[in-house]
Amino acid sequence: MSHKPNFLSDYEFEVLRLTNEGMSAEDIARKLKRENPNSIYKTRVVVRKKIETQLKNIAKSLRLDSDLAKIPKNAGLLVSYDWTNDTKVYIIFTTEEGILAWYEHHCSDKCQPDCQETLNLIKRERNIMLSNDQASLPILEQFRYVFSEIQEKGWVKGEGD
Repeated sequence: MSHKPNFLSDYEFEVLRLTNEGMSAEDIARKLKRENPNSIYKTRVVVRKKIETQLKNIAKSLRLDSDLAKIPKNAGLLVSYDWTNDTKVYIIFTTEEGILAWYEHHCSDKCQPDCQETLNLIKRERNIMLSNDQASLPILEQFRYVFSEIQEKGWVKGEGD
């Protein structure tokens, strides 16, 4: 179930939610009774910038290497590095859980259910399907594949209109 983060207005969140459903800017403008789809395009830019700011703030609060922090265009994903733990960190925005930080690691039996739940949430929100071969890989490799897809594709279809 989606919940609105406090850094987005109700209108901005609705535009984001409808975009995530794959609606075009024109369809969103009609649904929200806006005369011009350009207002939807502008709102998408504002939303992306707000999400990027939040991702960067989280990276800073976690003391991650800001020189390595990269946000692929329109991805809602920041990839950084934690030198203390010697690992990559993926900070991703989700409409269901807000901002999540996932430290790249080999899952133990203890963390496997939580990591699988996080992976499933991200796949569902970003409409990413794994092939049977990919789904049989260790969870670390599945995360790597999903994050590389997000970096390559960006947010969702319709976002780059």
